[in-house]
Amino acid sequence: MLRAGEANRRYFHQAYRTGVHGWNALEPSPYAVAFLKRLRTQVHGGMLLDIGCGEGRHCFAARRLGFNVTGIDYEPLALRRARQVALARHVTGIKFRKASVFSLPFPPAAFDVVLDYGCLHHQKKSDWPAYRGSILRVLKSHGYYVLSVFGPKFRFFLGAKRPWHIAHGAYRRCFTPEEISGLFGRDFEILTIKDERGSGGGFWHVLMQRR
Repeated sequence: MLRAGEANRRYFHQAYRTGVHGWNALEPSPYAVAFLKRLRTQVHGGMLLDIGCGEGRHCFAARRLGFNVTGIDYEPLALRRARQVALARHVTGIKFRKASVFSLPFPPAAFDVVLDYGCLHHQKKSDWPAYRGSILRVLKSHGYYVLSVFGPKFRFFLGAKRPWHIAHGAYRRCFTPEEISGLFGRDFEILTIKDERGSGGGFWHVLMQRR
């Protein structure tokens, strides 16, 4: 069996090579956008980092709302697609960089907002402390963290006996609100947590502020 990290790399390389995957490549999550609209009054024109930006859908939404945006992804094909979309849409002012969440190439306290739509839930539990530490290093004091992760109601986990698997090509893990609070509650105040329902549901969408 492939290790989680290698499974993920192969999966995402193939996904961005073919354009065949299970997420909406161009339209941002309305839950994430609602959080960003709320934050633009708190940090107008603030610096925002989108982790695992993919084709850039949340980068473009954040830029439209006035944020100064940097998107990172460790898959070069994702960044190439994001730059192509930016060019086609005549969007400027977004920086796309190749980087891993575990080695962010930015100075401490560089960002007012960090957004993660779908990166954390591809990380093993043993890597969560390093992930959290990386986020904390680049996020300003009292900065904001927007997180979207799988919950137990996501279709891949319905009826499953364990909260993780390497299936459908990649490592995935679902979270409970208690796990989210346990991982981040010491360093963040959880302002809002929403359970996405409906046919595309099964996600937790969380807005936090660094203490």
